[in-house]
Amino acid sequence: MSLRTRLAERFFGDVIRSHVEQAVKVVDDRWWAQLGGAATTQDRAWHEVQGDLTDALEAWRANPLAFRIVSLTTDFVVGEGLAVRSRVPWAQAFLEQFWEHRQNRLPLRLHRWCDELSRSGELFLVLSTNQADGMSYVREVPAARIDRIEAAAGDLERELRYHELTGTLDGRWWPGPGAAEALEAPQLMLHYAINRPVGALRGHSDLAPILPWLKRYKEWLEDRVRINRYKGAFLWQVTVRNAGPGVLERKRAQYLRAPAPGSVLVTDEFEEWRAVQPAIEAADASPDGRAMRMMIAAGAGIPLHFLADAEATNRATAAEMGTPTYRHYDHRRIEFCAMLVDLCGWALRRSHPPTTAAVANDLALYWEALSPSLNPAETLPQTPTATQEQ
Repeated sequence: MSLRTRLAERFFGDVIRSHVEQAVKVVDDRWWAQLGGAATTQDRAWHEVQGDLTDALEAWRANPLAFRIVSLTTDFVVGEGLAVRSRVPWAQAFLEQFWEHRQNRLPLRLHRWCDELSRSGELFLVLSTNQADGMSYVREVPAARIDRIEAAAGDLERELRYHELTGTLDGRWWPGPGAAEALEAPQLMLHYAINRPVGALRGHSDLAPILPWLKRYKEWLEDRVRINRYKGAFLWQVTVRNAGPGVLERKRAQYLRAPAPGSVLVTDEFEEWRAVQPAIEAADASPDGRAMRMMIAAGAGIPLHFLADAEATNRATAAEMGTPTYRHYDHRRIEFCAMLVDLCGWALRRSHPPTTAAVANDLALYWEALSPSLNPAETLPQTPTATQEQ
């Protein structure tokens, strides 16, 4: 140990150690929680959540089965349309303006909201309120950009704020519905999740359990197409006997272009043509493909005939197989409509000053489905049923 080191340790050792501890603590608290931590013990680490969100989006874009599974959910849940109503006249008038406002156009957003909810397992909506007239405008934030959710201590359902990755070092914090300034803040973020375990803050994609099987089925199908293509491939092998100098070169130039199918070749005994094909022994793999499709269908909660696979399915069997799926879509519609009711409730409450917030809480909101039934086999009244009162 040098003289300078001994002097520094003797006279300034406590100061040096204090500065080192503070520097290490700041780095750990600032970066470790963001990169590797989870909000609760039931939530997964952020890098795992982001990986699933990326994989689900890529599967939806590139895999026809994933795209069809998500679109089926939207087709049955949204149906011919949904609407939020209120029995309070002034609230109903505001809802009509909010629903059809040119910067909202909620009827056109419902389908992509339902797609995003099925694809990502959660939906983050931002309400921006115009302080002049009280009208709110809705925008979406991708779930892959929200890396942290803070909830109240002891109450995970009271979400206080959300952290968005914006490309800058600090990102951006959005106030949540549990924040004290939720009614007065210019902007408010609302979070809705499906497939959420008890004690967790983040939702779970409908595609997450079947992503490995979607990938395996796609690779298997590509291999089968490649094998079948190579099974039909062939080339001509031309044998020239007793070829003298320059004969092979002339033949190569003569047969540089292969003869067209159906052509007649006339040769002498010194030239022999033979078609050569690859010896590929491709056994019947249809049971393997059907097994993988059944795994995908079971994970998605839909029967095989919904995925254009009508093998060994008659009308009676299809009707029985569809009942659990329609129940699943019915439950998802209830969740989705509850989200719409909550969204409209916040827009209504934020349109009034805090002094009248108590009046705005008594809104008598309910939702209506413009399509009468999810299950076409059922005979239900043709008038929408009002439920989900708030």
